[in-house]
Amino acid sequence: MKTKPCPTGCIPRFTIPLHCDGLILIPSVTGHIFVCNPATKEFVELPPGTPNALLDQRVAFGFDPSSGTYKVARHFLRSYSEEQIDTEYDTGHEVLTLGDGRETLEWKATIDPPYPIKGRTPICLPGFFYWSAVQSVADADQGKLDTDVILRFSMCDGTFTVHPNPPCSSCLCPNDLMCELGGGKLCYVHSPSPLQVSIWLAQDVQNIITWSLRCRVNMPIPRSVRVFACASADKDMVFLAVDARNLFKCNLRDGSLETVVDMRYGLKYNRGEGVNFIHSELLFLHYMVPYVESLLRIGPC
Repeated sequence: MKTKPCPTGCIPRFTIPLHCDGLILIPSVTGHIFVCNPATKEFVELPPGTPNALLDQRVAFGFDPSSGTYKVARHFLRSYSEEQIDTEYDTGHEVLTLGDGRETLEWKATIDPPYPIKGRTPICLPGFFYWSAVQSVADADQGKLDTDVILRFSMCDGTFTVHPNPPCSSCLCPNDLMCELGGGKLCYVHSPSPLQVSIWLAQDVQNIITWSLRCRVNMPIPRSVRVFACASADKDMVFLAVDARNLFKCNLRDGSLETVVDMRYGLKYNRGEGVNFIHSELLFLHYMVPYVESLLRIGPC
């Protein structure tokens, strides 16, 4: 394990950061995974996991109440073969535990996922990781149509269970994502058009997930790629970021929006020596995490 400050340029191209109880995990497309605590200034590079046959790594990060520890999970491809009609994948899954008092950090293999996991950012709720997976692929007029499911991985017993997408979509489209609402609720943000968003809320009854439409939202500006969502302290509110640039606060009771900030022009950064600047049209993307300051140590006890 490496514990060090974050020097300029040490993080390769990365995917969406993840947050849990004051810790932020940054997975990169090269396979490097970093965990940092902004409050304690700790910055840790996790040991490498099982080699991945493709650069589509996604990592999950969250708290396991059954053991009182924090866990990182990652899926990987041992191998794959592309056929004329379909592609076969040999998919693996492993977990690393933080805060268990051990002197070294190591990845431990779990059972394999029942379906190939998609390269999408997963969601963690206490005790569970939620992944998007491809259940089947249909050939329609020489094209391919995915039928997706949600795989829920239990940190307690290390098993997967299979659950449906909401009825708005049979697959997790490029414009859609899963996220967490306040109070630890799983939700699904579906964007059928650049100016429309629907938010679906999951209900878990006896380990069976069903979906209900929470609200529909008419966006004041069109998205180009995706509407990101982030939980707020109020369970009836959620933050929505259009293309990670314009930030709104959404009232889930009626779908109304309140403008928070244009992140291109409304955020000021300090270079030091009292000099502030604005990024404006430079190619920066802003990611939201529901940050709560913590003194939790990342390194071994």
